[in-house]
Amino acid sequence: MKVEELKKGLIVSCQATAEEPMRESAIMGRFALAAQMGGAVGVRMNGLGDIMAAKQLVTIPVIGLIKHHYEGYWSYITPTLRDVEAVYTTGCEIVAVDATRLPKPEDRTTERLLREIKQQFPDILLLADVSTVEEGRAAVEAGADMVSSTLAGYTEYTRNKSSLIIELQPPAIEVVEELVAAVKVPVIAEGRYWNEVMARKALEAGAHNVVIGAGITRPQIITKKIVDELQDLC
Repeated sequence: MKVEELKKGLIVSCQATAEEPMRESAIMGRFALAAQMGGAVGVRMNGLGDIMAAKQLVTIPVIGLIKHHYEGYWSYITPTLRDVEAVYTTGCEIVAVDATRLPKPEDRTTERLLREIKQQFPDILLLADVSTVEEGRAAVEAGADMVSSTLAGYTEYTRNKSSLIIELQPPAIEVVEELVAAVKVPVIAEGRYWNEVMARKALEAGAHNVVIGAGITRPQIITKKIVDELQDLC
């Protein structure tokens, strides 16, 4: 797949953590199929089992990643060459990696990690998950084929002070706007986009794609959002 083959539109993130009721690869694969049936142009999957479950069911591009926590390091989205290789072998079309300025395991800098990925896997489509415009610009210079605002609001230096859980805080559309102006690769808007209203704003800001995750595939958070909005009447 070439980067220009990624159609403009909605990408659905189909992920669930270990304690969530939907945590099963077969269920995540079905979420991916439902996303394709609804018109999504791609899906984002975490973990080898989930990626392969999606690959068996969908024909739209799969963005693959592994959330792997290494002691002493904050970076956790496919943060090592070993993790990248594991995702790459699933046959997914795009591999997402943490491209924040934070150090990576094995004491690699982000620039070194991205350059080594492109050297060892020259045909890989590399998606850089960033939290700032500067990180996005640096990632493209290091070889990233596209950038996403995935981690804006999640790194310590971009986190907002709010009483809301982070999933319910507003998306960082301003980061998307600035990334579009700063880089010449597709920009993906991700992080707390809940519905078509927010998605439209992201596309109007210049995003090539917008990712919706919790608003589609995490029913317990969808329920909490509705319950919170009805609280004054209950």
